[in-house]
Amino acid sequence: MTVANMVEARCCFKLLYAIVVVLLLHTSSPCIGCSERDRQALLALKQGLVGDDGNCLLSWGREAQNKDCCQWDGVYCNNQTGHVVKLDLGEQSLRGKISPELVQFQHLEYLDLSFNNFSGSKIPDFIGSLSNLIYLNLSQANFGGQIPNQLGNLTHLQYLDLSFYEDNFIPPVNSIHAKNLNWLPNLSGLKHLDLSYTTLSDVGWLEAVNMLPKLTNLILQGCNLPPPIISSVSLMNSSDSLVRVDLSLNSLNSSIFQWLSGTHTNLVYLDLSMNYFRGSSIPASFGNMSSLAHLRLYYSELEGGIPNSFAKLCRLRELDLRSNSLSGQLSDLCLKHCPNALK
Repeated sequence: MTVANMVEARCCFKLLYAIVVVLLLHTSSPCIGCSERDRQALLALKQGLVGDDGNCLLSWGREAQNKDCCQWDGVYCNNQTGHVVKLDLGEQSLRGKISPELVQFQHLEYLDLSFNNFSGSKIPDFIGSLSNLIYLNLSQANFGGQIPNQLGNLTHLQYLDLSFYEDNFIPPVNSIHAKNLNWLPNLSGLKHLDLSYTTLSDVGWLEAVNMLPKLTNLILQGCNLPPPIISSVSLMNSSDSLVRVDLSLNSLNSSIFQWLSGTHTNLVYLDLSMNYFRGSSIPASFGNMSSLAHLRLYYSELEGGIPNSFAKLCRLRELDLRSNSLSGQLSDLCLKHCPNALK
């Protein structure tokens, strides 16, 4: 080996050694800890909230050993920046008031306040300032009043749940309601929407939903939905991404069949139970939903026979047609084409 080759080899070795050292230091370096700004904002948030003795906020302290808020329960930070990116405060029996200091978390992507009790208070408008939110879950948190239009500013949102379920299908006393849904189409990346038991009686819900091209889960149970006016425009704009649709316990009529039958052939779960389809029959076009595994139409006052096209629903595992005036045996149809259906 020549002297020149030896020098070159030695340089390459030193360079490789330096790269390995940098990589080892990077992988072994701990999280830098939370930013002081986020820490103070969390303490302000805690100040307005009250919970049971066992709630996670007990770990949120001012003591020196608790200085790193990234170690606090329910708080998750970005390891490189120290910014809080996730607050998981669901099911902590929290009460009280949400501090406006929440807006300090401009890097927040995930906020879960579900299954707490905010005593019918309004969803804070300033949540709409958390522009990086991807996930927002306020379900079962006993919020009330009008949904703030500011939620339309959350243009990165993919998951939104404002639902509040009650036993015996009774809406909560201080139920959430919407004056309109003009803000909803701004959430063009939304994949999951659950507004169950939110009053949407006169808000043009179908037009708003049709403006969400990536929506896969649509859950609007018990929302006082009126029958939609179906037009060629609403059918044309219908998204084919929907996989789960629950429109049960509303005031819909058979006009909804036209919307569902037009483009939603990828549906796996469909619940239209406890609506008012008096005198209507199940449309044969439902048989074109080849991916359908769960179909619920109970207590809907349907009449007529089960369409022969249902024989093509080879993936069907659940079918609930109770308390209708239907005739025919689906099993006879399925056995001819899909021997494993409904087993």
